[in-house]
Amino acid sequence: MKRLSLTIGLTCLLALGACSGTGDDATNSSEEMSHSSMNSEETGSMSKNEEAESSFKVMISEEKADEHEGHGAHVSISLENDEMNPGVLKTTITEEEELLTEANVRFEYWKEGEEKHTYTETEEKGEGMYEGTSEISEPGMYKLKVHVEKGEELHTHKPYVLEVTEE
Repeated sequence: MKRLSLTIGLTCLLALGACSGTGDDATNSSEEMSHSSMNSEETGSMSKNEEAESSFKVMISEEKADEHEGHGAHVSISLENDEMNPGVLKTTITEEEELLTEANVRFEYWKEGEEKHTYTETEEKGEGMYEGTSEISEPGMYKLKVHVEKGEELHTHKPYVLEVTEE
């Protein structure tokens, strides 16, 4: 949603610039718009789309069906979401009680009853802590698997259930 809004905004700005003067003005305006958009993200101000997205509440519970499938020695995976932005999912991963770093971690999720699965890559935010943003935009029950891979020795995942409701 955020990218779509930014793209539409930049397109409109470029069109206005083309009507009002030279292409240089439009380019400068779009650069200013791009920088001001980045600055508002850095300062934590929220656009209307971000406010709409944060009107959801996400309850996370473990799914017991296939606890830890794959291969890997004593891996612990926990999942939570950011209270201010419920679409941001955070996972902490340990292997044999040590924080697991430099792993390839991604979220696979889908709405119950639907076949389309979405994959979201994560970014390591600290030792053993990974974060990614889901594209969940409507209430419902979702299945989610946290996939963890590191080298050829470790490939495991842990299933969760997300209950998404409107606040």
